[in-house]
Formats: sequence, C-alpha cells, structure tokens
Amino acid sequence: MHPIDRNRAVQRFEAVSRLALGHYPTPLEKMPRLRNALGGGPKLFIKRDDYTGAGFGGNKVRKLEYVLAAAQADGVDSVITCGGERSNHCRVTAMLAARLGLECTLVLNAPGREDVPKPASLAIEEVVGARIVRVASREERTPAMEQAAEELRGRGMRPVVIPVGASTPLGALGYVSAASELAEQLAARELRFDAIFFSSSSGGTHSGLAAGKELFLHPNTRLIGISPDDSSGSIQSTVSGILEGMSGKLGVELDCEITVVDEYVGEGYGVESSAGREALELAARMEGFLLDPVYTAKAMAGMIDWIRRGRLPSSGNVLFWHTGGQMALFHT
Repeated sequence: MHPIDRNRAVQRFEAVSRLALGHYPTPLEKMPRLRNALGGGPKLFIKRDDYTGAGFGGNKVRKLEYVLAAAQADGVDSVITCGGERSNHCRVTAMLAARLGLECTLVLNAPGREDVPKPASLAIEEVVGARIVRVASREERTPAMEQAAEELRGRGMRPVVIPVGASTPLGALGYVSAASELAEQLAARELRFDAIFFSSSSGGTHSGLAAGKELFLHPNTRLIGISPDDSSGSIQSTVSGILEGMSGKLGVELDCEITVVDEYVGEGYGVESSAGREALELAARMEGFLLDPVYTAKAMAGMIDWIRRGRLPSSGNVLFWHTGGQMALFHT
C-alpha cells in the first residue's frame, strides 16, 4: 500500500467501535527447547492468544469484541450463532453473551449422543444458559439460525445472527488489532519474523492478519495458514472475500498474498492426526503449553514439518500464533 493509503486505513480502523473484553497484550514467548528438540533451525516464538481470557481465551475473543460492539450499538438483546459440538466460537459467544446480558442461541451440528462423554465446551454453554438447537449437518446450520431469529423476532426480541467463527469483515478487524499489538512487541524487542504460522479455517483470523500485516508488520513476513479441514483453494477464496469486505471498511485496496497449506488435515476436520498428536506432545513436553487436536496441533505439525524439511531460513525467526482451543481436549 502507498503510505498515504496506509495512514487513512489506520485512521479508519482505529475509529471502529470495540468492546474491551479480552486481556492484552497476550504474551510473546520464546520456544528454545522445542527448537533444540527439532535439531536447531530458526529461532521459535509463540504468540499466546490462548491467554485472551474471556471464555477460556482463544482467537474468537478478539473478533467478538468488534461484532458485539456493533450489536450493542444496534440495540440487540439476543445473539444466534453456530458451530460444532466442541466449537470454541460457540463457547466464547455464549460466555460473552452472558457477561453482556444477552440471550444466546447456539445451533450445533452434533448428534447429542448419550453414550459418549459431553464435550467441555457444550457443558460450559449449558451452564451459562445458552439455548442449544441441534441439526444433523453443517449445511443445516444457516437455515436453522434464520429460523431461530424469526422465532425471536416473533417474541418481540431483536436478535443478531453471527456467522460461524465471527469471520466477517468486521470480526476480522480483531486480528488487525492483534497485528498492531504484535508490531509494538516486536519494536520493543527490535525483532521481526520471517514467517508466522497459524490455523486457518473460517477465514477471519487469516484475513485479519493479512490486512494487519499490510498496515503494521514487515512486508517480507510470510503468513502461512494451515488448514484443519477444507482445501487450500476453498479457504483462500473465503479469505479473499473477507479481505474484499475489509477493503471497503478501511478505504483501501487490500491486495494480499494468501498462503494456505492443506497437507496436514489428516483424515478430516476434528479427527486427530498422528502428526498433530506428535506436535501436541512435543509442545507440552518441551515448552509446557497445550494445543488442541482440532486446530492448533495440526498448525504446529505444519510448522514442524517445514522446519524439518528445511523450508524456512535456519538463521531466521519464526512465530507460531496459538489461537486457543484447548477445551477440545476435555469432556465431562
């Protein structure tokens, strides 16, 4: 972007309303023992967005700060969103809705079987009073959300429907803010990253970081999204669509390089992979933090594989952005 465009974009970004719901800045830490376990290579760092706080942390908090600020300004009294039975987004939405005094409806594509342990996220959603609507597939979620919204409007309420992951141009501003936060941390340490790895699925985190890189980070920093589910082409298309919407909000043309790698999905979404399990155990035993089997373990597996294959500069600095999700490890 031309400097004058950047200045205008930053001004427009800073003017967007946001609720103060998370705990920032999240820590930026070194991972020397993991680096040694991999036989050397680039210096490794981790951005701990599992420490955002609200709803047991994770990347959804940053997005919902913008989405719920707009909802409150519109006078809504209830929120509706969707996800799987272990959805981080649904758990955080339910907990923040309770905090803000909003009624919450969650549309979950899950069978609700009595013969398997209840996911921890679902148990939490029930504790905070969310209404659970079950559907059989992902395809049924959007119609079910619209039906729930119509029912609430029929009761005289004012609901807002939040798409999966809060991955909208507005929600993605949460990761523009995260990039600005990271830039301040890097300036204080006189440091820059050659590559940033993260889990890329519904597109909000990826598009926010891509826009945030244009505004705040070094232009040579590579953003490498690791898919836990869909094809690289599908996610790239989703990210491009969100960036197009963000361009309108920021008043600039965001022509960002979008890299999504789909080699580490394994057998599918929510199915633990052997490489992901190895990454999860290495991170826990070498650095003392937990990943989750759905998203971050597969993203870490991708970063580890790139290092082992010599695909990153051995003298450089590489960041792993931990987007949370550890509750998927637990059941009640």
